[in-house]
Amino acid sequence: MKLRKNIIYIVLIIILCFFTMCSCNIGDDFRNPINGEPEAGKFYSLQEAFDNGWLSRGDLRNIAYHRTGDGQKKGFKPTPKNPEVLSAETELAIKEAYAANLRERGILEAVADGVGVNNYFGIYNDLVTVFIYDKYSGYADVILNQTIGGIKFTYNNSNEIIVWKQI
Repeated sequence: MKLRKNIIYIVLIIILCFFTMCSCNIGDDFRNPINGEPEAGKFYSLQEAFDNGWLSRGDLRNIAYHRTGDGQKKGFKPTPKNPEVLSAETELAIKEAYAANLRERGILEAVADGVGVNNYFGIYNDLVTVFIYDKYSGYADVILNQTIGGIKFTYNNSNEIIVWKQI
């Protein structure tokens, strides 16, 4: 009789553990900044932002969804962009910061008017995700595949989504 009770308890504990593990969203929305917070006004790659814990897998899924309509996970429910459209002030700040970045890299003629925000994919933890193009750089026409945190991003040229920390 005692053996039967112990077996029932063990089975119940195993079932409880199973449901506890299955109910977790295995790291999708976990952020753990490992190198501090990103610096305001600076640009980062998606890979850098994810590796540093500034973007979660859930954020990457949303970015992928807002770019292609594919969340890459069955049953994925995307979070709407907030704000839905990038404000003119934020867009101008990004262009000015990007032009300053180009000037620091030796392209002295770079100005905000020569920079454009091509697409906006949302703001996550004060990080703005966008495609930026400029008339000072060349972009190779190659298919670029990148997997970050298990989320696949495919680009039609060498220009990638970048992350900008709001000022």
